[in-house]
Amino acid sequence: MATKINVRSPFYIKPTNGSLASATMQLYIYTGVLTTNKPASPQYTITKNEIDSNNYVVFEISELVRDYIDIEFNGEYDSQTVWVESDITMYNAVDGGGSSVGTSNTDYIAFDGYGYFHEGTNPQLSRGLLMSNNTIFRLNYDNVRIPVFTEDTNSVTFLYKGEEKRTQAISSSTNTNGQIDYVTVSGLDDNDTYRERVINDDGTLEDSDCLERFLSNYNVGEVDEVIVNTDAGVEVVKINTIYECKYEPYKVTFVNKFGALQDLWFFKKSVESTNVTSEQFKASIFDQSTLSYKTYKHQQQSFLAQGKDRITMNTGYVNDDHNAVLEELLISEQVWYTEITETEEKVIPVIPLTKSITYKTSLNDKLANYTVDFEHAFDKINNIR
Repeated sequence: MATKINVRSPFYIKPTNGSLASATMQLYIYTGVLTTNKPASPQYTITKNEIDSNNYVVFEISELVRDYIDIEFNGEYDSQTVWVESDITMYNAVDGGGSSVGTSNTDYIAFDGYGYFHEGTNPQLSRGLLMSNNTIFRLNYDNVRIPVFTEDTNSVTFLYKGEEKRTQAISSSTNTNGQIDYVTVSGLDDNDTYRERVINDDGTLEDSDCLERFLSNYNVGEVDEVIVNTDAGVEVVKINTIYECKYEPYKVTFVNKFGALQDLWFFKKSVESTNVTSEQFKASIFDQSTLSYKTYKHQQQSFLAQGKDRITMNTGYVNDDHNAVLEELLISEQVWYTEITETEEKVIPVIPLTKSITYKTSLNDKLANYTVDFEHAFDKINNIR
C-alpha cells in the first residue's frame, strides 16, 4: 500500500539509526508505471547532518514534489498524480562520509491535496471517496461524477429509489493515470449533458424552445444514492436532482483538498460584467504653425487599456454539507467553469474573487444560498506573446 503525499501540506521523512551522523536522500519523481518509468537519475539529491547527536535527520519534500504536478482540465477528468521514490542512505560521518549504516527505499503516491491544521502532520485523508461532502446537488440532465482513490476502493453502486441502476468494480493500478477514477452514473467519464455529447461527437447543436422544454424534464441517469465500497468501510452519498427552468446553470470544476477534480453546480441567478483598467496622459494637440488645434482630437489619451470579465454565481439552496465544498472552492488554486454554446464546449479558467464567506446552517438560516464572484484568469484583449 503506497503512502499518500498531499503536496500542498508539508510531508516529512525521518530516517533514524543509532550510528547515524548524516543521511543522503535521492528523490525520484515521475509519472507512468511504478518502477518501470522511474528515471535513470534522481531529480534531487539532498544530504543532511544530524543535530545535537540525535541520530536522525528530517527531510521535507512536498514543495519539491509539487513542482512536478501540473493540474490541467479541458473538460476531461484525468488522474493527475505522480510517483515518488525516496532512496535514503545513512552514514556514520557527517556530509555523507564514512560508512553506510543503513538504507531506506520507499514509494509514495502524490496528490495536489492538503490537510487542515487539526489533521496533523503527513495527513493521509480519505483513501476511498475523494471529496468532503456526502450530498451532491446535480442538474437533472447532468452526469453524477464520484472521484475515488482506486487503491482502496472496491466498487461504486448507483441506486434510484432503492433499486440498483449500475455498479462499477474498481481496480487498483500501478500507473499514475489510474490512481483516481471519476465514476459516473452514465459510464461516460467526460460527457455530462446531452449538449456536451452532441458537441464532442462533432455534431451540431440547434437550440430551440422545444428542445429546452424536453431537456428541462429529462433526467440523465436517474440516481438518488451512491454507495462507495472501500477497504475501510462503506460511504453513502445522497444525490439531490434539481430541475432549473428559469436560470442558466453553470458547472464549476475545481481541485479539492484531496487533489481530485470536483464539480459544483451553481443553479440560480448569474451576472456577468467587465472591469476595464487603463492609463492616461495629456497629449499636446496644439499646432503652432496655424495657432489652432483640432477639436476632434483627444487631449486626454488612453493607453494600456485592458479588460477582465467577471461573473457572479449563486448556488441555489444547498444543505450544511456544502459548507466544506464552498471552503475548498475558495482555497483551490485551480478553478474552471464550463460554458456550452451551439458549436463548442468552452472550459474557462477563473479565480474566485470572494475571499470570505459566512457559513449557513439549517438551524440558523433554514435555507442556504451562496454567492461567489469569479474573475476570468486571463485578459480580455489577447496579449499572449
